[in-house]
Parts: sequence; C-alpha cells; structure tokens
Amino acid sequence: MSLLLTICALHFIAQFSPGPDILLLAKSAASTTRLNTLKIVAGISVGILLWVILTLLGFTALIEKFPWIQQVLMCMGGLFLAKMGWAMLKGGWNAIQQKNHERTEEGLMPVKNYFLLGLFTNLANPKTLIYFSSVFSLALSSSASSSIKQQLAVIIPIQNFFTFTLFILIMSLPKIKALYQRAGGYIDLISGSLFLVFAFWLIYDALWVY
Repeated sequence: MSLLLTICALHFIAQFSPGPDILLLAKSAASTTRLNTLKIVAGISVGILLWVILTLLGFTALIEKFPWIQQVLMCMGGLFLAKMGWAMLKGGWNAIQQKNHERTEEGLMPVKNYFLLGLFTNLANPKTLIYFSSVFSLALSSSASSSIKQQLAVIIPIQNFFTFTLFILIMSLPKIKALYQRAGGYIDLISGSLFLVFAFWLIYDALWVY
C-alpha cells in the first residue's frame, strides 16, 4: 500500500509540471465550455492509460534496443505540437489585430473532436514513457507483487482524470474567464510560443541527442 501511495503522490506532483497537457487544459478551460474541456481531460487520461500499459508491459526495453522507434515518435509528436503552437500564434495575432474580445476557441486548431485533441496532445510526448518507467521502477522490480501493476493501470488514469477535472473547474471560474476575454490574444501568443518550444525541443532531442 505504501508503494502505491508513493507512486500516486509522485504522479500528482508531476501532473502540474509545465508541459503541453497542463497548458492545453488551462487555455481550454478559460476559453471554451467545461464540457469541451472535460472531453480533453478524458482524452489525456486515456493517453496516460496507454503509456502506463506500455510501461508495465516493458515497452521501454524495446525502445532501448531499437532507439529509432523513440526518435520517430518524438519527431511525430514534435510536428503535432508545432502545428498546435502555430494555430495558437495565428489565432492570438488575429485576435489582437481585430481587437475581438468575443473569443472562444480561435486560439486552437479547428476542433472537431475535443477528446482526440486531448489524446493526441498527450501521446505527442513519448518522453512520458521514460517518466513512467522511472516512477514505476519499484513496481517493475522483481520483488514487487503482480497486483501492484494491475492497481497502477487502474488508479493512475483515474487519479489523472479527477485531478485535472478539479484543475479545469478552477480555471473556468468566471473571473479567470473574464481575464482571458480581456487578454486572450496575448495569452494565445504566449501559449503558442511555449507549444513551439516543446515541439522544437522534442525534435531536437530526437535528431541530435539520441
């Protein structure tokens, strides 16, 4: 039980580290409806579930043997994040130019499916697999009980969903939304720039570091 609580506590802290997931949620919660943002949370949580399952199945060992798999995944993820970042930059610039305060989703790519947006944003960062391999190292050891793996595969995605749901409820409060309506264009410029930084970092890491 103590091992399970330790891993959950570590993941809770990591959930709020700067990255594409938390940035997308903060922006979406302030700019679109709670239902749409909740769909993004669900997509991110399913992505987390996939990374957890891959980690527990030992996919990390495959990547260590064939590092080009990690490189391809990182390049694909970087291109997706770059596309999102450019859409945010473009939307933010247009909003500033037009002085349009009646904005909702202009800073995002045209969204047809919010669930898939959350899923693909999470899967766009293959380094999540390395993170889970590190956090789950104790659970993956030979001395750990087999039930721990099964419990983690269920608990971590659920924890992710409820923690992010609480986060978007806070970020979608009227005062925060009002702030976004006043400064949304500039917020989109900053968000887009950060997404491009994440994208370039992934691609650089894949092509020149690995």
